[in-house]
Amino acid sequence: MTRSTDIAALNKPVQLPTYQRFDGPKPDLPRSHPLMPDCFYRFPAQPMKVADGAPGDGSDVSGSAPTSNPIPPTADRNPYWQELNKRLGSPIGLTITAAADYDDKFATAVAGDTLGDLFNVEGTFAYLPQFLEARAQDLTEYLSGDAILDYPFLANLSTESWRGCVFSGAIRAVPIQRGVMSSNLLLARQDILDKLGVELGSPNLDELIKVAKAVTDQKKNRWAFALPPSAALGAMLRLPNDWEVRDGRLVHSRELEEHKQMLSIGRQMVVDGLIHPDGVAKNNQKVWFSQGSAVMTQDSYSSIQSFYRRSVVKEFAIAIPVVRDQAGKTGRFLLGKPNNSIAAIKPSSPERTRMLLGLLNWFAAPFGTEEYLFRKFGLPGRHYTLKGTDPVLTEAGGSEVCLGEFPVQYLADGGYPVYFPGHAEAVDVAHNHLKAILPTAIPQPTYGLYSPTQSTKGKVFDTRMDAITKDIQLGRAKISAWDEAVADWRKSGGDAIRHEYEEAMAVQGRK
Repeated sequence: MTRSTDIAALNKPVQLPTYQRFDGPKPDLPRSHPLMPDCFYRFPAQPMKVADGAPGDGSDVSGSAPTSNPIPPTADRNPYWQELNKRLGSPIGLTITAAADYDDKFATAVAGDTLGDLFNVEGTFAYLPQFLEARAQDLTEYLSGDAILDYPFLANLSTESWRGCVFSGAIRAVPIQRGVMSSNLLLARQDILDKLGVELGSPNLDELIKVAKAVTDQKKNRWAFALPPSAALGAMLRLPNDWEVRDGRLVHSRELEEHKQMLSIGRQMVVDGLIHPDGVAKNNQKVWFSQGSAVMTQDSYSSIQSFYRRSVVKEFAIAIPVVRDQAGKTGRFLLGKPNNSIAAIKPSSPERTRMLLGLLNWFAAPFGTEEYLFRKFGLPGRHYTLKGTDPVLTEAGGSEVCLGEFPVQYLADGGYPVYFPGHAEAVDVAHNHLKAILPTAIPQPTYGLYSPTQSTKGKVFDTRMDAITKDIQLGRAKISAWDEAVADWRKSGGDAIRHEYEEAMAVQGRK
């Protein structure tokens, strides 16, 4: 096993899988940038059948996965799960755990060796390379380079997503890809703006604050923001995506004067009553935005459909402003991580490993295919009905298919398209925003690199800095508290993380 402090060994590169775009349904809108997701107004009327028979070999398969939705009925009481097992050709038994409890259950399963054949792994798991070396199948010979072409749906996943699956010079997992769809951004209620006669446009900071004051009316239980709009402010102030190389040295966003400026602006927004009074302390922004007590919120492209589902007014409409810096340039949009998480395979024989990879390949069948339609929506009639060509989940589909997110999606999944069934106008909104920001968007430069100190202390540091941020925004601490917190972070491990990432970047030739 690789020593936990050997940065060069832990970050040793490997030939990544060959990317081969799957020749599936043609998107309704052009892909103007390599990172642009496929955009579809509606589900294809005639989905393609793309799998060549059942991938399983008849043997039982076990696994562990989280869910953010209510846990579905077990296989013996779930017609969807029963049909899934039939189509897989191997019955899959999943231990499904609420996402909030998954880390604790995962640790227990590791201790008891009950993770199963396939298991989801949170990317911030401490000592991840060492754990995967000991408990996961080395997939390099099966997936590196052109070898992945035996699994065409996995080959359809982006090269960047595979970087998050390489540890200690080997491919040890498959990605649960989300791509740009997970990026944080500012969403606005266009229907409320129209009703109030307020134009948002592509605002700089002064213009955004002017709009915020115009739409805020506390007597009518309406505030501009559900929570401090840090993604928009960071873009306007041109902050890094966590770390950034400046003058040959890694610098973290929290070390910069612009970061303190963002905190000061957030504090002033609270003082001016522009943020929902519970918006700093509580995490209820989805409800406030859906109900209209907040005109703007911070979330992701992938959240848009859930907001339409929650909407309480027929005219509900979302806008995504392209924010600008004070010079009028497009704000520095920071891309989310390529992956939600990763999933690994228990060490086994080559034959069984190939079979399990075949199952994961099946789970990754892309949008517009028969396999995707079944995996996300289940059986016609019971789990969904068609509105035009768009599948709409029934009550049974919501329960048995886990709101279209049955937890096998955390073992493997296809790339997320821009697709909001029944809301073609929202597809245009997202596509236009992506077209504007992708040419200058900034990826996270340390993604796919491993820092032992970040692995063991990063969550603690983030929690501490988040607490200081809230204290400043709420007026419980002065802005000078940030300087003290950053100095403590550097001394307690921030400088060590910087050094480890710099060494890892040198190993991989990124610097």
